[in-house]
Amino acid sequence: MSKPADMKLVKNCANTTRSFCDLTDEWKSAHELYLINLEGFSGNTTLFTCGRIFWLPTDMSFEPPEFEIVDFTSHMNVTVKFPSVVEEELQFGLSLVIEEQSEGIVKKHKPEIKRSMTGNFTYVIDKLIPNTNYCVSVYFESKDQEAVIKSPLKCTLRQPCQESEFS
Repeated sequence: MSKPADMKLVKNCANTTRSFCDLTDEWKSAHELYLINLEGFSGNTTLFTCGRIFWLPTDMSFEPPEFEIVDFTSHMNVTVKFPSVVEEELQFGLSLVIEEQSEGIVKKHKPEIKRSMTGNFTYVIDKLIPNTNYCVSVYFESKDQEAVIKSPLKCTLRQPCQESEFS
């Protein structure tokens, strides 16, 4: 919508009997407004025509990114692998949330992501208590999103320190 353009036929969605069509590869910018026009036919007869305005930040739910946790003696590293489609959106209001859960307490970490962020990102959760089970979920949230999709929990049991004590 930022510059007028003719409607484009999406080849993998044309002449199909499926009730779903994946348009993900058609989105070129997260901050463009897209017009979607759907036409239903039976032979040469048009059965219906409907249109919809689609804006990615409000109409799209972002799948949670892949992540790994690595447990150390005094802290835990959470390494998040950003999908490329999200890199642009991180610059405009989409926030990464790392949710830490232990013994019924939930802490939300919202790390500041640099505008030029690409690739993997590692976040350190420290001040962890030994002999405690910690679970982590990672997801994206936006002010405009009503529902977020959280990743499955990944858990680790913090072992007591193996260091010897001096009297």
